Amino acid sequence: MMESAAANLLVSTAWKTPGRARREIVSRLRALGDPAPQVSGTGRKGVMSVRTVLDPREVIRRLHALHEGAPGRFRYTFKWVPVDLWTTPDVPSLRQAVTELRDRIAPGQRWRMTVERRADGCPPPMEIIAALVDLVDRKVDLTHPDKILLVEVFEHSAALAVLDAGATFTPARTG
Repeated sequence: MMESAAANLLVSTAWKTPGRARREIVSRLRALGDPAPQVSGTGRKGVMSVRTVLDPREVIRRLHALHEGAPGRFRYTFKWVPVDLWTTPDVPSLRQAVTELRDRIAPGQRWRMTVERRADGCPPPMEIIAALVDLVDRKVDLTHPDKILLVEVFEHSAALAVLDAGATFTPARTG
């Protein structure tokens, strides 16, 4: 299991400038009040794991506001995603993780699962979805879900989160 186990954010970054991306992540989180965010590689080029003392969902809300005021401040980071829990990428561990998170999707809410494969040799997303979908007894809505169960699968670990709409930050690219 990699160091990412303690991370509560995943950040997609520019591949060719990981140092600049790392500095951008640290700078933005310090501006929000984290004196010492920890940024690590994930073993996958273009994806960094981040541990912040701040609430990751509040970070996303505040990054949206920061971007509105100064969109040029995000040049090397492309997507920020909260992480609720880490596990190993095998099906039994993923099933246990989904069992722990499923109550975050309330009765009456519609949901969808999104699987991101971040390593070669991982099962195809539809295979992972098929192995996990029966654990959440809620109505599925692929186009307008209330919640998204995100599963990011890396070579030695998997990050999972239950997200509301708008719970990720993707700064718009400016000319």
